[in-house]
Amino acid sequence: MENKVGCLLIHGFGGSPEEMDPLAEYLRNEGITTLSPVLKGHTGKKSDLQGISYKQWIESGKNAFNELSRMCRDIFIIGFSMGGLIAASLPYSQQVKGIATLNTPIYPWNIGGIFKNLINDVKMGTFEHLRSYALSAVKLPFSSLFEFLKFLHNAKPKFKDISYPLFIAQALEDDVVQPKSALYIHRHARSANKTLKFYGGSNHLICHSAIASKLFSDVLSFIRWYSHL
Repeated sequence: MENKVGCLLIHGFGGSPEEMDPLAEYLRNEGITTLSPVLKGHTGKKSDLQGISYKQWIESGKNAFNELSRMCRDIFIIGFSMGGLIAASLPYSQQVKGIATLNTPIYPWNIGGIFKNLINDVKMGTFEHLRSYALSAVKLPFSSLFEFLKFLHNAKPKFKDISYPLFIAQALEDDVVQPKSALYIHRHARSANKTLKFYGGSNHLICHSAIASKLFSDVLSFIRWYSHL
């Protein structure tokens, strides 16, 4: 193993590694190896998600972890949105030195946030959020939405088994995940060392937001503290 520290970055439901690309680039510039797998069926084609089970998403995470573990001694798992559920579902490993969850859902669909965004669309005449919500609804098969809900039900209790150091980040203006999800994770995780941070000025795609640099700095500090970089 020629690299001391590696980060496994796991994207969200219906998304892609692009959701976390700015964070991956930031970490690489700090000398940290990164691996950003594409979860099973997440090719951008609706038909490729059809019939895929949530267990196959977990398997994608396992395979990527095994690949990274051969390259790095210490590993941090960073899960964005549903990627945090995958992080909580991976088998225990002594190589894992910490987990970071970014806008990970326990209570999905922030109806109040969605309504606020739609009202703003009407006021501004842009309909940016309306187009985004409509596109998301069209590109995801119903069977995949059902698998996501099954996964959420299955993964929720797994947080109580997490003993790794834990960093929990949640955007206050997240229109996809209710911010109280972060409180649940912090309250129920068994970790002796856990940090919860809320960030104003960001929607769900926190790695592409105006406060991304602050988040990245906090994530790096977490990694440095527990890896002794």
